Amino acid sequence: MYFTERHEDIIKLLKERNGASVHFLAEQLHVSEPTIRRDLSFLEKEQRIKRTFGGAILNDMSTSEIPLSLRENENRLPKEIIAKKAIDHISDGKIIFIDASSTASKLIKYLPNFSNLTIITNSPKNSLKLAELKIKSFSTGGLLLENSIAYVGKGAEDFVRNFNADLFFFSCRGLSENGILSDASIEESDLRRVMMEHSRKKIFLCTSDKIGKSYMYNLCKLSDVDEVISDIPLSENLKQLHAPAKP
Repeated sequence: MYFTERHEDIIKLLKERNGASVHFLAEQLHVSEPTIRRDLSFLEKEQRIKRTFGGAILNDMSTSEIPLSLRENENRLPKEIIAKKAIDHISDGKIIFIDASSTASKLIKYLPNFSNLTIITNSPKNSLKLAELKIKSFSTGGLLLENSIAYVGKGAEDFVRNFNADLFFFSCRGLSENGILSDASIEESDLRRVMMEHSRKKIFLCTSDKIGKSYMYNLCKLSDVDEVISDIPLSENLKQLHAPAKP
């Protein structure tokens, strides 16, 4: 297979699957993983794709939802740093909303350190992990988004309204320099807003790669959240924009 033909096959596979890993592409095209990585580097320079940790997506997906299978492998160390900081806000007996973001899911393995927790999540993957750890949990149900593996929609929103949570751990795709949180999914943004309305404390988990980025749908202002946990210190500008949320 000529490399130009292979490039077109890569584009086709990325379009069919909304993104793919290097391992998958190598298997499908019967070439080595280093060859695929070189192909992806070339296609990225041509501005046809965007590299992700362990794979790639099409460039025109930059305003749509990146598949969870790819997001889970991105920025593992920053997400672990954030998770370890976030558990300081948890104590026994809390009722907690956890959204379907890959960052928030990193909290789950630490939850067995606490007793009598109740978790409400719109992530079926989170629900399975919680069941394995024998932690009491509720799943919102609703319309399942294929890429993000998240329940959304009116059914999920109405379910959330049945609860009053102590904490809400969440993330989103971008935090602009003017303090606006945004995402590529309007459905997930809508559900997060309902969770915010029904939670006493809202905690935004923000990996440093999200800072300075903006997406189609605004979620809220930085001043609307109670805590921001990141793997790096926020800029003085963002600290000032967040300050109104402080008591």
